[in-house]
Amino acid sequence: MDRAILLSPALLCGPRAPELKKGATVYLGDEFCIHKQASFADFAAAREKTGKNPVLVSTLLTEPAFEKYAALLAECAKKAPGTEIVVNDAGLLRYIDKKYRGRFSVTLGRLMTYFFDTKHTRLPGCTRPLVWSEGKGCAGCAGLRPGEKRGKIWETELDATPLEYIREFLKRYGVTRVETDSSYIFKKYAAIKGVKLSYYYPLRLMAMTRFCPFMGGIAQRCGAPCADSLVKLETCELDYKLYSKGNAYFAKNRLLKHPRLDRLVTLPSTPLAGFKPAVNKYSSPDKPV
Repeated sequence: MDRAILLSPALLCGPRAPELKKGATVYLGDEFCIHKQASFADFAAAREKTGKNPVLVSTLLTEPAFEKYAALLAECAKKAPGTEIVVNDAGLLRYIDKKYRGRFSVTLGRLMTYFFDTKHTRLPGCTRPLVWSEGKGCAGCAGLRPGEKRGKIWETELDATPLEYIREFLKRYGVTRVETDSSYIFKKYAAIKGVKLSYYYPLRLMAMTRFCPFMGGIAQRCGAPCADSLVKLETCELDYKLYSKGNAYFAKNRLLKHPRLDRLVTLPSTPLAGFKPAVNKYSSPDKPV
């Protein structure tokens, strides 16, 4: 089984860099922060250290970040065709399909797989309100006018997207690998033949945000002060441990054992003691706007 390590460009020369020499596939970039996307210089540095092309990782891209990523793809198309791209942005997926179809190996990232299974961003056993309960009404139907028909349930609940639709989606965009950190989602995609499967361990995504606890807001520029730091968050509102890393929140998941699993992706994390995350002082409803 292939083993991969997810590194932002700032970590290429960091304390975890020796792991690059152990044969692990390098995932270069970041799934949650636009400021930690790779440049072609980063790509070349990782290739020099490991002797093979790294896998490029994207996040949800703002327009300026998208332009930078497009420049990266243009360089790779010329100098490193066939590079694997983990796509976590629907616009980027369409861009690659229209301009570079067949030039890259396209992997559907875990943000995109959660797009089709939104309710499974919660750990098993956690509860959340149902969007729709047949015969009992739902909050999502409150805007319907008299005489309007409700759409099919899978059109209003993305977590109910039929597997056949997903199978055609993967074929339509030339996706050869699918990634997730949910055992439920993994087993769902395992039913689709011909697609490779990756699993993230030991941290499972719970939510992402543009509010950076290290910079204290939505950062316009960033020197990656979070690096590989992992902050443990404690609250009586949750019955499980929650962690903050960069622009995302995680909980621990279990190592998956499945015959279809052919790549395990880990991200370096060092517990950061004594750090107090920045707090948005205007987040409380009784504070001034």
